[in-house]
Amino acid sequence: MSCSALALPLLLVWVVEGWHDLDNSEYDCWPLEKPDEVNMIDCGGLEMAWVLRPPEKVLSGEDFNVIYSVAVRDEFYQWAVDNNIFIHRSITDPAEARRFCEEHECPSNWKDANGENCCIHHANIHSCPMGYMKAARERICGPWIPDDGRIFTHTISTSGKMTQTNWTAKVVLFHEGLTSLIAHIRVGNMQVALEAKSIVLPAIMCGDGVCEEEENCFKCPADCGDCPLSSSVRAAIGLTITTIIISFFVTAMWFRYQKQKLLWDESWIIDFSQIKQDCVAQAAMGSIISVPAANCDSNVSCVTALSTCNGNPTSRKQLYTHTGIYDGRTVAIKKIKSKTFSLSRTIRQEVKQVRELDHPNLCKFFGGCVEVPNVAIVMEYCPKGSLNDVLLNDEIPLNWGFRFSFATDIARGMSYLHQHKICHAHLKSTNCVIDDRWVCKITDYCLWTYRREECPEPLTTYQMRLREVYTPPEAQNNSGEPTLAGDVFSYSIILLEIATRNDPVPTPVPAPWLTVSTAVR
Repeated sequence: MSCSALALPLLLVWVVEGWHDLDNSEYDCWPLEKPDEVNMIDCGGLEMAWVLRPPEKVLSGEDFNVIYSVAVRDEFYQWAVDNNIFIHRSITDPAEARRFCEEHECPSNWKDANGENCCIHHANIHSCPMGYMKAARERICGPWIPDDGRIFTHTISTSGKMTQTNWTAKVVLFHEGLTSLIAHIRVGNMQVALEAKSIVLPAIMCGDGVCEEEENCFKCPADCGDCPLSSSVRAAIGLTITTIIISFFVTAMWFRYQKQKLLWDESWIIDFSQIKQDCVAQAAMGSIISVPAANCDSNVSCVTALSTCNGNPTSRKQLYTHTGIYDGRTVAIKKIKSKTFSLSRTIRQEVKQVRELDHPNLCKFFGGCVEVPNVAIVMEYCPKGSLNDVLLNDEIPLNWGFRFSFATDIARGMSYLHQHKICHAHLKSTNCVIDDRWVCKITDYCLWTYRREECPEPLTTYQMRLREVYTPPEAQNNSGEPTLAGDVFSYSIILLEIATRNDPVPTPVPAPWLTVSTAVR
């Protein structure tokens, strides 16, 4: 047997083992018709290369992307014309071939693309599992799709111009073992294949209790356990938690400081000697039933006191608001009759509470005097007198618009107090005062401990009857805590006074419930 006869079988064996890689390059060219391992053709200046190669190892069923490039040198178009690569009849010179490949638009649907209307009319990725090909005794895994369908996977085909350069495809491999991946294109009567190889590993089977080599704590924590946090992650988490805790602590301390600061702030304390006397201004600005005292001592702080109406114990008149001038304005002064006075924490809390209140229908708290015997509460002064004064003064014409305005003002002020969970407990028409703009404001609210007198004057018959009228029936026989409902009852009595402009305690006075009933009728 001659040497040439022995070389031919050896060449065939090498061809099978080397697949299509017959010239030690990654890409090769074949004719479109009847391609096989022995009729390869020159590529004529067309080149293919991997831009993003397939991974060396990939899990079965795991998708990945590949990118490959297609480019031609200038001499390719002359070579293609000389070798009848393009089947389009109009292509007879290199310039026309270049225009066809680089400028001619392909059909939008790749299925409609062919060698006559598109330069690269077919481009996709094939996979050839080598283990299967050997078992099936396949001679070659070529770039073509065999008629018997023995192709395992190929991606969706595309088409386009030569100027596209880079082509991308998504690949999914399922057959385990070594797999040949082929990027396959068709240009006219020529086809080109670019090869790479990947090892397909078994898919990760989480939950089987075995931590395989391909598994890790990120992919399969059920088998490999949770991944320990890196030092940087632990530091970041610890820093974040620490920052939150410190911020919360600092914020809480700041609010506590502000609360304590307001509690122990004594800027509200007024020296009684700072309340000036101005008898002329008091006479001009006094309320309707308030008149200045007959004598004013220039060495003593001047206050305006109302008479007790000739001392008649059955009269409805009583000692009303004292007034003075403080910080350039007339103020109302509530004197507290007490032989001893201690600025306790309870009083400080009451003052803090009333200083935080701010509403146009509440008399503003200006401060207080804490030195015995001049213990007093200094409030905003309303020169028109109390609502009771205005309603019982027949010389003041009040239409229903005015009356409705008074009722609305009181309702707004009481609503504000109730929103802050504060009961007035002594709401009555004499504790509703009118300012110089005829706005009704509520006074004598809060500061219950501060207002408590050691030796209060005994109530007159009229005052006792008035208290009974404003006290709700359920609280007549007990001295329980004041309630919001009790304020609502007192407000209803005020509404009767506004509607009728009558004294809630007429003379003679029957039982309290008959008083209310008579007023309703």
